[in-house]
Amino acid sequence: MTRSGVQSAADATEDAPDERASPGVERPVLQVATKAEAVYLETRARILTGTLLPGLQVNQEALAGSLGVSITPLREALRRLEMEGLARLEAHRSVIIAPLTGRELDELYVIRMELDALAAGLAAAKASGTQVSLIGEFARRKAVKDPLAQLERNRAFHRAIYASCENAALIAYLDQLWDRTDRYRFILVKQELLGGPASTQDHIDIADAVAARNAERAALLTRNHIARSRKSIADIINARSAREPAP
Repeated sequence: MTRSGVQSAADATEDAPDERASPGVERPVLQVATKAEAVYLETRARILTGTLLPGLQVNQEALAGSLGVSITPLREALRRLEMEGLARLEAHRSVIIAPLTGRELDELYVIRMELDALAAGLAAAKASGTQVSLIGEFARRKAVKDPLAQLERNRAFHRAIYASCENAALIAYLDQLWDRTDRYRFILVKQELLGGPASTQDHIDIADAVAARNAERAALLTRNHIARSRKSIADIINARSAREPAP
């Protein structure tokens, strides 16, 4: 299921089928089950892409107007985004877009380094032949030009590994971490699409280790992959901060 945004939240209907288009270069309008879901997807996409800047205070009524919806589905969407750590609801109908911080990046990624590695090791031991093939297929997919669609492809690869570890509690924790770290990962995806070092070979190496049933190597490669991603994201954030004028 894609988590990229919609072009107009007001396009959603209450009885639309819950079918999502496959990620591609062009992002079509998504068909969603409820208007609140459409508002959630669009607002989340605006946060991920920086249309709603980190630290920005937004009036909820103004945001609802820009989405073409009433305040009710927006507040439902904002509560979900608050649970993901992407926004904070304030009194007087305002919302604060969560800032990007090096501390949060470190806290989230140090957990991911261990849990992703655990999932990869378990997948190497437990994945079915079909699951191994799917992991390999996702690892070798070519990048697409749309950063949000590419972010989904990255998630699909890692989610295929999670789904193969046969540990529901671990999968739930990792899904929560993905929701919290998407904004940071989006920074790296955009940089890679502009010609920075890509994650493709890391994914292929991890997939090959899973296919070889080498749990120790799959875990090690995954831990190193997450560590490199964290460092790359931190470098990008620090470079941006250095370019910003002092207050």
